[in-house]
Amino acid sequence: MKTKILVTLMVIALISVATWRSQGQPKELASTSYEYQVLDDPTETGPMDDGMKKLNDLGAQGWELASVSRAPSKPTKLYLKRIKK
Repeated sequence: MKTKILVTLMVIALISVATWRSQGQPKELASTSYEYQVLDDPTETGPMDDGMKKLNDLGAQGWELASVSRAPSKPTKLYLKRIKK
């Protein structure tokens, strides 16, 4: 009798775990495509206000900073990305 109850509880537990794990997962995982842009840091190559305006304009277009690269005696590179339209 104890074995039957134990097996029944195990089956219920397994079904519960399987159901719980499948909840909240989308049927199809949507892949996101990005486009990228590399530019010299505009705050280094001109007046700070002009550079900030350019960066704010890019942000308004959906671009976000993904990475920054600095090398000696070269301008700082900004790597931007946004969701492909």
